[in-house]
Amino acid sequence: MTMGNKGQAMLLAVLLIGSGILTMTAVSGYLTLQRVRMSSDTVNSTKAVFAADAGIECELFNYFKRASVNCGKLFFEDNKVSIKTSIVVDASSTPRYIKSIGSASRAYRAFMMGFGGATSTLP
Repeated sequence: MTMGNKGQAMLLAVLLIGSGILTMTAVSGYLTLQRVRMSSDTVNSTKAVFAADAGIECELFNYFKRASVNCGKLFFEDNKVSIKTSIVVDASSTPRYIKSIGSASRAYRAFMMGFGGATSTLP
């Protein structure tokens, strides 16, 4: 073995280690950037929370007033805001809970409200 081969092996090892570190740094930087974007989108998160709350209120209105408002078609000023609601019932068609998912752009927030546990003592 001559001195030239040892230098080539060391250069190759340094290049491999350096490229591995560079790749890991780039991937971790990208993941950190994605997390910062997701956590800083408070405006859309707030819109989604209020949309989910509006869905719960709409389904409660439908249930208690025997109305038939389409809660998925509520109007919002921002056309990127939408709601998906559902009332889950048991075998006797008694409502168990209301589930409402509000979305604004890429933010999704959900609420669930249960009907169980309350009893009436009124005649």
